[in-house]
Amino acid sequence: MAKRGKLDSVFLNIEQRIRDNIYQEGQRLPSESVLCEEFAVSRPTVSKALSKLRELGLISSTQGSGHYVNARQPESTAPQGELTLGILSPRMEANESGFLFEQIFKSIASLSQQFNFSLVWNGIVTMGIDASKQKIIQTIENIIDRYIKNNVNGIFFIPIEFHPFADEINQLILQKLSQFNIRVILVDSDFKAYPNKCAYDLVGIDNIAAGFEVTRHLLKNQSRRVDFLCEDYSAHTVSMRIMGYRLALLDAGIPATESWIHKGRAGEKDFINGILDGGATDIVCANDFTAMKFLSTCGQIGRQVNVVGFDDNEYSALLGIPLTTYKQPFGDIARNAIFLMLNRLQFPQDAPRHLQLRGELIIRSSCGTRR
Repeated sequence: MAKRGKLDSVFLNIEQRIRDNIYQEGQRLPSESVLCEEFAVSRPTVSKALSKLRELGLISSTQGSGHYVNARQPESTAPQGELTLGILSPRMEANESGFLFEQIFKSIASLSQQFNFSLVWNGIVTMGIDASKQKIIQTIENIIDRYIKNNVNGIFFIPIEFHPFADEINQLILQKLSQFNIRVILVDSDFKAYPNKCAYDLVGIDNIAAGFEVTRHLLKNQSRRVDFLCEDYSAHTVSMRIMGYRLALLDAGIPATESWIHKGRAGEKDFINGILDGGATDIVCANDFTAMKFLSTCGQIGRQVNVVGFDDNEYSALLGIPLTTYKQPFGDIARNAIFLMLNRLQFPQDAPRHLQLRGELIIRSSCGTRR
């Protein structure tokens, strides 16, 4: 798992430098040995990261010469009158959600010919966990300005999370898009806390049902304690998963206890030791990325617990302890996002629709039977 994490880190860092013009068109990238030293990784890890960049068409390689940044394609090559859609996915850090949403975006892109639209990807940006509110707003406004310049008709928007001003930033983004009459489909998460609902179309999974199902699996018809773990400033989807978790406990005749819900960094040993010393043996994690960090920390401190997550990301089955998780239906989410967009463009006065799709519980060895 450590190797996988390093590979993704190298890939994302170089990709971001290319997109930010730190590595410019035609420029030769640093040699593999230099990149190995900079990122403190092995030569095969750097080679695999560069291979992924070639697959995306961002770089080309010449044997004996090195790796070069390819010329960028125009932001929008759509003929006049053709439907052009964009993606807006601002993230605070290169974490699990980035890989999750990448699957949805790829599925949307694969359907572009079938539904006769072009897809612009300029709105995928990682800003860093310590980015200020002003920097985030400025970065996103620059992206939206480029979309306006290129006559984008609609945007698939994934609200920002893991930031103390996330709600305010999301509101500002939507206000600007509305000002220029750009239609918006929210993907995965509302920017309002349940039970409130925004006045935009939205497609994602039924997070309450998902939280109920994974908790019920941990209970396995036995009345016992189950805890919930999430990071600070998580998306509103996590609050809904907590609701489903509470409902499963009540359904099993177990009073929901506030002290069983923990918010903090899953990679901090003292924090995790405190949870486990308090009696936790079965943990529902807010997503696979949190579960991955939690399992890693448990391994470092020599503790063993039952764990489930959400999303079924690409690494979930590759962990040292393969992760039981609730699989997101990426293809279904993408198709329904397109259907909602086409309907919104044709019938802008329709009432907003919120589609909640069903996923699938994938059972692996991270929640084995306890004695």
